[in-house]
Amino acid sequence: MILAFFGLASRLIGLWRDRILAGSFGASTSLDIYYSAFKIPDFIFNLIVLGAVSSAFIPVFIEKYRFDKIRAWYLAQNFLSAIFVVVLTVCCLTFIFIRSLTFIFIPGFSGADRELVISLTRLMLLSPIIFSFSTVIGSILQALERFWAYAIAPIFYNLGIIIGAVYFAPLVASRGYSEVYGLGLGVILGVLLHFLIQLPAVLRAGFRFKILFDWADDGLRKIFRLMIPRTIGLGAYSIDLIVTNAIASTMTAGSIAMFNFANNLQFVPISVIGISMATAVFPSLSFHASGQEKSEFSRKLNSALKNTFFVVLLLAIIIAILSPFLIQLLFGNGLFSDQNVEQTAGILSIFMIGVVAQSLVPIVSRAFYAIQNTRIPVIISIITIIINICLGLLFSFVFHWGVRGLALAFSISGNFNFITLWIMFYRSFKKY
Repeated sequence: MILAFFGLASRLIGLWRDRILAGSFGASTSLDIYYSAFKIPDFIFNLIVLGAVSSAFIPVFIEKYRFDKIRAWYLAQNFLSAIFVVVLTVCCLTFIFIRSLTFIFIPGFSGADRELVISLTRLMLLSPIIFSFSTVIGSILQALERFWAYAIAPIFYNLGIIIGAVYFAPLVASRGYSEVYGLGLGVILGVLLHFLIQLPAVLRAGFRFKILFDWADDGLRKIFRLMIPRTIGLGAYSIDLIVTNAIASTMTAGSIAMFNFANNLQFVPISVIGISMATAVFPSLSFHASGQEKSEFSRKLNSALKNTFFVVLLLAIIIAILSPFLIQLLFGNGLFSDQNVEQTAGILSIFMIGVVAQSLVPIVSRAFYAIQNTRIPVIISIITIIINICLGLLFSFVFHWGVRGLALAFSISGNFNFITLWIMFYRSFKKY
């Protein structure tokens, strides 16, 4: 309930953030540049940090903490040091070779627009470095079931972006620079606030920062061994997002912005219900799995899936019916035209076809991670991504459905992902 409440608050502030962006920039090339500059920093973060934390660190940390707290803290210090060095190195290399990477990741821009994407991406490479600290300490709080600071942190992240749009963007524009740099500075502020709000809580829990590089530690090796499949899966997912962004960048100006606005609104039920439920139940699933308590494991997993299904289904129906009204209410101001509202509402309605499945996937995935099986989810994820990319290309360039085709591909592949995950989990759990 804590996670759902603050998840809802964060998403509402996120929608306020999008309303400010829509009103200030409209569905424009500037906003397309801003969203495109996220792609490479997000790819680095997902590939290196998120895969390790979401699938490997929490179960292994809980396993250590259950029997030896001192070794658990040692593992956390060692893991954080290793992750920070890897992220810093990759970000520095990316900063140097960014010009070549943009031709691959963001092919739809040229001339001054491409140069702006390159400069803004370099600025935003600070975000995965800070996020590496914030995500690891947040995962410690999750493992210890101390959810308050972890739940509040995304609110401050969104507030940072809002400050960037309202204050930093006009400020840098008055100095003769593009106002999208102000949005980039807002992202950096948001990431820093995300870290600082969790810092006191993790220190109270007993964690202390210490530089360690014990590569021979069995816990660290186990984390890296478990994270490899998940990292491959997240890398494929990031490539999926990049391909989707690349396809949208070849369409009319504002296509990327409209897709992102609808996608962000779609993620309200996914985040508030699905991810909150998955995050809350994950430590318990890991605890019961480590003790071979299969009946309690099944009971909590089934309860989480059933409750999430009914709540998100109701929300999906309401959002689909009210999508024109919602988009008009949230984004129909300033430079965001009536045509933009109509197109974004259509994209949102299509997203609702897959939103229930997308909300259930995090729960089933964490059930796999709890039994320390990261291989099957990544295989299914990669197959899902291939389906999404193929359908996206088919719907966009053969049927010429534009951004709506990308949304339909996302929804169809999302349903395939959940159904396959659910079937494979129960086959694996019987053998566990």
